[in-house]
Amino acid sequence: KRAVMPSENEIRENLTDAGCSRDETESILTCIRSGDIKAAEKIIAASRKKQLQKLHESQRCIDRLDYLCFQMRSI
Repeated sequence: KRAVMPSENEIRENLTDAGCSRDETESILTCIRSGDIKAAEKIIAASRKKQLQKLHESQRCIDRLDYLCFQMRSI
């Protein structure tokens, strides 16, 4: 059985919740409206990559804080 495409409002809400910018969201919706799913997927993939980079940077910050606490306990 084939999946049903979510409504435009559902897609917009999902993209917003996922951290996509207004411009990214509108570009994705424009692609979907015109039937260019591949282009929409490309924009989504780029946004995902950006979010993953933010995640990795946050992890580096946490690691630095953890290391500082570790060093302080050794004093």
